[in-house]
Amino acid sequence: MKLGGKWVSAETLNHGYDVYMNNCLSCHGVQGDGMGPAAQGQQPLPRNFQQGAFKFANVASGDLPRDEDLKHTIRYGLRGTGMLPWDLSDKDLDSVVQYIKTFSPVWKEKVAGEALGISKDPWGVARASEAIAQGEKIYHGLAQCWACHPTYQSMDKISEYSKELTNNDIKTLRARPHISTLLDSDYGTKYMPPDFTKSFIKTSGSVETTYLLLNAGARGSAMMGWKGQLSSKADPEESERNQWAVAYYVNHLHKLKYNLEARTKFMNDLNERRAKYDRYDDASDGNTNK
Repeated sequence: MKLGGKWVSAETLNHGYDVYMNNCLSCHGVQGDGMGPAAQGQQPLPRNFQQGAFKFANVASGDLPRDEDLKHTIRYGLRGTGMLPWDLSDKDLDSVVQYIKTFSPVWKEKVAGEALGISKDPWGVARASEAIAQGEKIYHGLAQCWACHPTYQSMDKISEYSKELTNNDIKTLRARPHISTLLDSDYGTKYMPPDFTKSFIKTSGSVETTYLLLNAGARGSAMMGWKGQLSSKADPEESERNQWAVAYYVNHLHKLKYNLEARTKFMNDLNERRAKYDRYDDASDGNTNK
């Protein structure tokens, strides 16, 4: 059978079937529809393989994931979800990846995408503090990640960053900018983008993996791929520096999840600045916090 542009032997698919039935069907279901007996109550729900859509892969939006992308998800899992890491042999891992493809016709029609480029980290450990500071500016002032994720600065600073990077002031913030925005997805469920100081980043635990997540985004969600998008001058090299900087900043925030004392101090200081400077757009939901 030809799947994703490659011929896959019946022997491989038969072995993949055995691996799947022994390890995957309890969540993903016999039919690969994400409705296995252990799926009830899981949030998010297990992936429905019949859709042929996968959230995490280092390929352009709309492209099918590479085998390497699917293997990485299976081997390392998705943190904070029911998708645990699976210690499979290389043979088992490759076979089950091929078998998963049989659930959706898209694998017969399309080939996997090309991997997005990965640049060398321009900051490094010695300049990590500088990278974090730059990442904070890009997060709030250029990418405006707070449209979906929480703000981690007061409005006066956010406006200052926006003015510096885009020549535009920020007059108000969205309603309740201290929490994430509930959003729709292509997977039949709503979701809350992570608050990096307390939520798991499903595919990330380091600067490098955060950079990769920013590369392609999370397909089927509002999280776009930021590759080449983080320069107000459309400068690819500047965009790469800024993408790495945002990765450093997000990783810096995420470390607070594991340090209650540091997170409490960070949030107390932030809330004091919010109370002093923030102004909210309450038109959408009746929030009257002004």
